Amino acid sequence: MSELNEQQVALISAYIKQHGIAQNTLHDDLLDHVCTSIERQMDEGKSFEAAFEQTIKLFGPGGLKQVQQQTFELLTEMNENMKKVAFSFGLTSTILLLAGTIFKLMHWPGAAVLIVLGAGSLAFVYLPLLLWHKLKESPRDESLMHISGFVGLTLTTIGVLFKIMHWPGASITLLSGMGILAALYVPLFYFKKYKTSSNKSITLSTGLVAMTCLILVFGLMTVNRSANFNRGLLLVGAELDYSAEKAANNEGLYLKLDGNQDAASLKMAVNQSLDEILALRLKLITETEGISEDEAMNIEPYLLSKQDNFDIPTHILFHGEEKYSANILVNSLETFQERLLQVYQPEIRSEMVTILPFDFSETYTFRDEKMDWANFHLRHIPLSGVLSQLSKMQLDIRNAETQALLYLLSQSAVSESPSGDQGAYEAQSL
Repeated sequence: MSELNEQQVALISAYIKQHGIAQNTLHDDLLDHVCTSIERQMDEGKSFEAAFEQTIKLFGPGGLKQVQQQTFELLTEMNENMKKVAFSFGLTSTILLLAGTIFKLMHWPGAAVLIVLGAGSLAFVYLPLLLWHKLKESPRDESLMHISGFVGLTLTTIGVLFKIMHWPGASITLLSGMGILAALYVPLFYFKKYKTSSNKSITLSTGLVAMTCLILVFGLMTVNRSANFNRGLLLVGAELDYSAEKAANNEGLYLKLDGNQDAASLKMAVNQSLDEILALRLKLITETEGISEDEAMNIEPYLLSKQDNFDIPTHILFHGEEKYSANILVNSLETFQERLLQVYQPEIRSEMVTILPFDFSETYTFRDEKMDWANFHLRHIPLSGVLSQLSKMQLDIRNAETQALLYLLSQSAVSESPSGDQGAYEAQSL
């Protein structure tokens, strides 16, 4: 098999360059193609000169310039198609993110799906396509700037998505992305602009403004006001739990009412309601925090890491399993109150209704929207708020239980008073 020597290859390379082939990649491809064609014809017995002339004729009347022109046209068409595809994905991701944000603000179903699709197409389709275009069209000394911008924007997009969805790792991903933008992309971008700008002072001030905005965002993220606010709510809930525990010391009263059917029935209703509230409480903590039930039993509420999550509690209470739903909770509390009223004499039950701890017939108004008791107290409330509400329910149940037991004791004392004393009392009344 014939093989061209270095001098012949150099001659072919010089010919290709002299005939207008300026692009390095195209030059190398043509050189390889021409050399292969010449070597094949030399194997058939032709001389180098004849094989070279015959190979050049294969490129047609326009020669190598025509090849370059056709290649440029093809690449331009491909680039235009790729740009259209990139634009389509960019527009689609923007529309999905805007729609998801609106749905999220209005608490409409499907918000999470729209946001995930929008952020996913932005981070994993549009930004890679944009990087590919920038690397092909820009000088090599700008590669680091474009890559750092891509990595920073991708991590920031994923971090924002994780933050909205309350997924683990949101803060570190978001801070990493913004850190790359602040430490690499913004300085490199404005340094390039500064070198080529005709008004360097304006370019420098714009760069400082961009850096200041990033620093302010860092500061706002580290303040973490919402976490402290939710911790305050949970501290209130912890104090309510402590009060409920103190109010639970009613065994002495039950012992004095031993054999009283109303007391026994009340105790059963109280325990059933408190057990259902405890089960719901554990379900909310385990699902939101992603921990076991044993860990949920022992963790201090104000140490929860996802105190501001309201998506998972709302899903559990209004869209999850029936036994953990808000409707079941309301039914349990209604049953407790019905049993509680049976403790009192019929002639005073109407008065006792007005001081019951829960009024499920009341309608509430929030932002011009009418709500029932369950929606007002539990829907779209962060975990910290829901747990505090459950703690208050426990305390209210215990307080109502104590009041009812004291009433039963008073009735028992009246019925057991000596007949002589009772007669004297009646005579004195007359």
